Amino acid sequence: MRALLVALLLVPVGAWAQSSRDWDLCKAVDADQPALAACTRLIQANTLAGHDLAVAYFLRGKVDWQLRELDAAIADDDKAIEIDPDFADAYAARSAADLSKEDDDQAIADASKAIELDPRNAVAYGNRGLARAHKKKGKDLDGAIADVTRAVEIDPNNVQSYLSRGSIYKQAREPGRAYADFGKATEIEPRSGFFGYRLRGIAFQLRGDYGHAIADYNRWIDIDPGCAYAYTKRADAYKEKGDVEHALADASKAIEINPRSVDGHRVRGWVYTFKDDAQHAIAETTAWIEIEPWSGRAHKARGYAYMSNYEYDRGIADLSEAIEIDPDDAGAYRMRSLAYVKEKKPTEGLADYNRAIELTRQKVNSGDPWFQ
Repeated sequence: MRALLVALLLVPVGAWAQSSRDWDLCKAVDADQPALAACTRLIQANTLAGHDLAVAYFLRGKVDWQLRELDAAIADDDKAIEIDPDFADAYAARSAADLSKEDDDQAIADASKAIELDPRNAVAYGNRGLARAHKKKGKDLDGAIADVTRAVEIDPNNVQSYLSRGSIYKQAREPGRAYADFGKATEIEPRSGFFGYRLRGIAFQLRGDYGHAIADYNRWIDIDPGCAYAYTKRADAYKEKGDVEHALADASKAIEINPRSVDGHRVRGWVYTFKDDAQHAIAETTAWIEIEPWSGRAHKARGYAYMSNYEYDRGIADLSEAIEIDPDDAGAYRMRSLAYVKEKKPTEGLADYNRAIELTRQKVNSGDPWFQ
């Protein structure tokens, strides 16, 4: 004990004060880059060990995820789990990043491990439910609804759980239940930007109430004006409302804040495609692919942009990449069939068109609720 007291006395008071400030900032929900820097200082100070060090990596991973830096988030969660293999929240956080990267099987595995370690982990149940609903093969909507319902039971005030379940109900063609869950989400008063006004804004947006959605995103931006993701969510709301110019302005602001803003490039690509500006649409979707080369959506978007610019060979190349990523994407086959016809390759075009029809028929026959 005496040796410990001596060691504590040898630590400068200023260092303790800085460490305390860094912990507060690292845990802050709406701090973004300052929070990232604070977490990094804690990790690099070499004063933490065991679970405390794991928590610092976990918190930095959460900030990475909020900034949509998914590889960095997974790397930090990996480190947290390596240090503390029983850290349920780290598995739950990694499952969220897996889900964002469309790695549904890994998301389910990580969420299941979190639930094994902590059977009352609402976040893990919610993530596993979304992954089950999102799977391209072996989609399990009943299991997804059961998981997210369990999340609601554990934490009835978690807005994200109502949003998730409502989205799954919508996918299951149960609009009444979906609308009820979105309505419940709008009734919960926000207490922060990212986990408050962002979520309620999404709930309003899913109900088609773009005015209230934009108002909530405005509040989020007031709280955290340096959050690129906030501008992209508002850009999406403006886009769905049909306000193309405001959507473009917000997407551009997001990219100004964070040049690697996937959603910023995605929205700008959509706007330029809508405006028949193929060159800018190609540039934006290329930027999206550079950040997320694994995204079939990104390759499909650029393929369409190339086709709009009469570059059918390049369109075919991107659509082929999209099909390689998701071999069951009927839309990619339909678009590629048109590109083949434009390239005077009717045999390939007919084959793709028939494949698109077959994939659609399989979904109808499998009982996919979307086609019922």
